[in-house]
Amino acid sequence: MNVPQVISSQPYYLLWLAAGMFCLFLNLWVFEPTIAALGVAAIITAIAALSINSFGIQLLIWGILSVALAVLLRGMVPRESHDLDPPTEAEVSVSIPRGGMGEVAYEGTLWTARCQVSDVAIAAGQTVYVVGRQGNTILVMPSPYSGTKVMDRTA
Repeated sequence: MNVPQVISSQPYYLLWLAAGMFCLFLNLWVFEPTIAALGVAAIITAIAALSINSFGIQLLIWGILSVALAVLLRGMVPRESHDLDPPTEAEVSVSIPRGGMGEVAYEGTLWTARCQVSDVAIAAGQTVYVVGRQGNTILVMPSPYSGTKVMDRTA
């Protein structure tokens, strides 16, 4: 007996179970919810194949379950977070003195701002990077940073 004859001689529920387990193990390396949906649908179809002998109906059950579970599992994948975005730019409206507060126009709103490096003054009209927020105060860094004087306190 060759391999195709051995496979075709097995009951359908064993084939569905093997296909489902293969997809679930494959999902351990690929991390794709669609593959997990195919595997879970195949295992459910294996259970249904114990009482349904028609391969066409089993294939229909597997197809419907695969699509439904893929849509369901896709909805459970977390979306990209805006907290992980790179720093965005803002424009200084009121100059920020060394160690003091000023105002920046950020995303269409004026915000109180403070430079993250306390020894740097930022003039009005300069573009800055927004690097954080403390309460209602935006923390900024000058852009480009090399054009400003910073006191070196490490020496």
